[in-house]
Amino acid sequence: MVDEARRILLIRHCDNGREFHVLPGGRVKPGETAAEAAGREVREETGLRVDVGELLWVREYLPERHSGNPHHRTQMQQLQLYFKAQPASDAALPATAPDRTQAAVVWHPLATLNELVLLPLGLVVPLTALGTTEAAQAPVYLGDLV
Repeated sequence: MVDEARRILLIRHCDNGREFHVLPGGRVKPGETAAEAAGREVREETGLRVDVGELLWVREYLPERHSGNPHHRTQMQQLQLYFKAQPASDAALPATAPDRTQAAVVWHPLATLNELVLLPLGLVVPLTALGTTEAAQAPVYLGDLV
């Protein structure tokens, strides 16, 4: 989710001395669409109600290709879907189900995303291009980003 000031909504995590950021998100529950899950996860983690829009990217995560990378610890293969979203209202409510290691919800400028450890690491390039002509030419399928 990008605001008018070209900032993106991120979740800061602190885990075993590591600090990193991710986009709000999580797993799809039985009976829910991927877009419904995206909206629910944003609400649970940030307190914001959002209108979920178009699918931006599809990313695969193949854990065996990331052994030795300290930022990727899960051993579960994943198919990740990234949607465009906009706040449904200005009213923020308390997060209802923040993740165990979640430390803060932050709005970070797109122009300085490379200053953060943003997971997955390869997502900085397509995120920074959001709202530009570069983004319109970007592929939907991102593959297995580092």
